[in-house]
Amino acid sequence: MDAVNLRPLLRKKKSQKCEVPKMGKRDFTLEELQSFDGSGEHKRILIAVNGKIFDVTNKGQGFYGKGAPYAAFAGRDASRALACFNLETKNDYDDLSDLTADQMQTLREWELQFSERYDHVGRLLKPGEPHRVYEVNDGEDDVGTNHVQSALKKKVT
Repeated sequence: MDAVNLRPLLRKKKSQKCEVPKMGKRDFTLEELQSFDGSGEHKRILIAVNGKIFDVTNKGQGFYGKGAPYAAFAGRDASRALACFNLETKNDYDDLSDLTADQMQTLREWELQFSERYDHVGRLLKPGEPHRVYEVNDGEDDVGTNHVQSALKKKVT
């Protein structure tokens, strides 16, 4: 086979890739975020940047998926790593208070890039901070993403 004959096969494979449905907005603790590293049955990849959670599953698989160059950020708070230009992430909450002005500016630039490219699906909670209740998004939620909201609504009623 020559290269011309292989092109339709390559295109077909690319078009067969399933997209994960949009996620309902919610808040995450660091522990909750870690289950969204792309390895679960839902294959969703979430990354925290400067307190915001972004869903990079559909548009960032090549960067953040398993075996990708920035897979270390999947299911993590990547804020300090992005601000300091390294791949190390912390397992504990990081308030970023010791970043320099230049590092904070770099982090804000990364946050802007993420917000332009990926869906903002929630926020990263500080330890002890309660989950906020968001409205359910027209049934576009998957894998029980609104379980926190449902539990809170049941408690209130």
